[in-house]
Amino acid sequence: MTGAMIGMLMTALAAVGVLLLVAVERRPEGGWAAWVRESVRAWRSDELAAANLRPARAETRDTPLEDLFTLAETDEPAYTGPEELVSRFELAREQARLLRR
Repeated sequence: MTGAMIGMLMTALAAVGVLLLVAVERRPEGGWAAWVRESVRAWRSDELAAANLRPARAETRDTPLEDLFTLAETDEPAYTGPEELVSRFELAREQARLLRR
């Protein structure tokens, strides 16, 4: 029982140590206190109001589904067909045979 408690204590201390290292490495320019103050101020203000985050009507438009598929033409298909898989396996086998010799 004592060994389990010591193990849990050591694990907790290791986790706290890792968190402290990450906090020191990722420290903001003004320090953590300034970062928390600015975050709370922004949270309490209307800076992040939902109305401000909605795009303007001029920026959005309805697009038919067919147009979405033609936005970016691709030179290659989006999937690999069975023929291409067979040719790749054959090429890999040939290279393996050459390397074995």
